[in-house]
Amino acid sequence: MNKLKKIFLGASAAALGVSAIASNAVYAASSGNSEYVQNVDVSFPGYAAVINVKNTSANKLASNVNLQVQESSIEIEADGFVQCGDDKKISFKVAKIYFGPLSMFSEDINENAALYKSNYDVVNKTRSGLGKWITEGTYGDDSFIVPLNQIKNGHPVVRVDPLEEINKKLQAHIQGGGTKASFYKNDQEIVLQRPVSIAGWCGKYIYPGQSPWKAGFETKNFTIQVKYKGDPAVTDKPLLNVQLGQQNQPQYNNNQSLLLNQATFQPNMPHHIGKCTEGTPDPKIRVNYKGAGKGTVRFKIGVKNSEGNFVLPQVYLGSYDSANQINRHFDFDYPLIDKMYNHHQFKWWATINKTYEHTMTIEAQLKDQNSDSYGPWTEFGSATFKHRCTPQVTVNTGGAKAGGYQSQDNANQPMVKPILQTKPQRGPLGKAEPKTQRPKRLKIQTPE
Repeated sequence: MNKLKKIFLGASAAALGVSAIASNAVYAASSGNSEYVQNVDVSFPGYAAVINVKNTSANKLASNVNLQVQESSIEIEADGFVQCGDDKKISFKVAKIYFGPLSMFSEDINENAALYKSNYDVVNKTRSGLGKWITEGTYGDDSFIVPLNQIKNGHPVVRVDPLEEINKKLQAHIQGGGTKASFYKNDQEIVLQRPVSIAGWCGKYIYPGQSPWKAGFETKNFTIQVKYKGDPAVTDKPLLNVQLGQQNQPQYNNNQSLLLNQATFQPNMPHHIGKCTEGTPDPKIRVNYKGAGKGTVRFKIGVKNSEGNFVLPQVYLGSYDSANQINRHFDFDYPLIDKMYNHHQFKWWATINKTYEHTMTIEAQLKDQNSDSYGPWTEFGSATFKHRCTPQVTVNTGGAKAGGYQSQDNANQPMVKPILQTKPQRGPLGKAEPKTQRPKRLKIQTPE
């Protein structure tokens, strides 16, 4: 059985170091085929997914550490290949990608152990005649976006709960004679191996109304890194009241008693993956905050990214009274589309199929009800917003026999026979390279 040969660039746990906890079980790789599916192959040509965790508590006592996950999803760059059976009446139908393991059940897929799934574009190979095969599709056109809240629960060797993993390492640290403070002061890294599967279905035409489908799959382990950013200010020594007040107090005017204890971004960050045309609404992001006392609070957002840093000044100004409501929030529009089209510096944000990261930090300034001046700006929570612009495509329905898709910008151009193109070299996940675009999906015909 012939398989497409690949160069595997995915990082392994060994290449990432020895920081993985020994108790992390690894799911064994597996595969299954059927009468209509000869082979399924999955590989990970990109880098490991990274989940960042920070202590967002203004109170630096170890018992008050408040860990917050900075991402709402992970991105898995995966390549899939499905080869149908050796019969020209058998054709490729569909492929799906799963976070979790699969198994076969009567020549179909048992997906009960998987936690999340999505339709997926793969390279497929089908028989076209005696001694001839057709291979369609290109590698590198898609990635699997997995919401963390969808994979938090499940079997221990499948689920991903970053805070649970950090707590496991903390308990091991304490059992070894360490303290909470010494643990949270330092950077921590945990490496997980989790099963990711691709399944493909091929169908055979028998007679009108009778075209059954059968499946095949492959499961391999994908690397996920959980990284905690150490907080050197964490201590296990009890603080005097005056120290505690200074630590929670984001300003130092003796006349001010309004406190802001916490300000964080929403945990499920609304990353933008889709069209980036003018007129597309800017993403709306929420900030949650709480404190004590009464007065006025105003916020600004600092942003760092590969194309330059900037500040969103005064994204919110409002009154606060903890006697009426402790937990508050506000929403602001992140100027993704505005800066993309109205500020030359950020025009590269519109690059197709490139993931950009925007590291945002909340800064707040308070004015107590009994004061006529604001205190200094103080930093609170931070998070990473990601965006990736995707091409807007239309299916060619003009009667041409060549398959594939066309860009909307070229909808009036004549269809031409595509040529084989090599797979582009990938860079690290989430780091954009201006002016570089992924190739468009093409239909490849390769006789064998």
